[in-house]
Amino acid sequence: MLYINADNEYPRHIGDIQIDHPSFKEGDSLPTGWVKVEESERLTAGTDQVTVEDTPAEVKGVMTQQWLIRDLTEAELERRDAPANAKAKLIQLGLTEAEVDALVRGLVR
Repeated sequence: MLYINADNEYPRHIGDIQIDHPSFKEGDSLPTGWVKVEESERLTAGTDQVTVEDTPAEVKGVMTQQWLIRDLTEAELERRDAPANAKAKLIQLGLTEAEVDALVRGLVR
C-alpha cells in the first residue's frame, strides 16, 4: 500500500508510518495527516519514452497514484543503446560475431 504523509512526502509505506508512530499496526486508523493513495494502472510508454510516477492527485474524492509519459533524454538513449552500439563498433574493427559474443560472455581473457 502507498501513503502520503502530512509533509507531502510520497511514496510512503506502512513502515514509514510505524517509524513516526511505533504503536501503529496495519488496520488501525491512519495517523493525522497520513492519507492512503490508491494505486492506478501504469501507463505504457512508447519506444523512446519512459513512464514515471507523478505526485498523487485527488480523483473523485480519493487520493490516487498518477503516471506521466516522457521522452527519454539523450543520456538515457545512449545508455539504452550502448550494448548494440558497442557490438557494431567491435564488428567495424574487424571482430566476428562469435568473437564479440565471446567477449560479452567473458570467455576471452
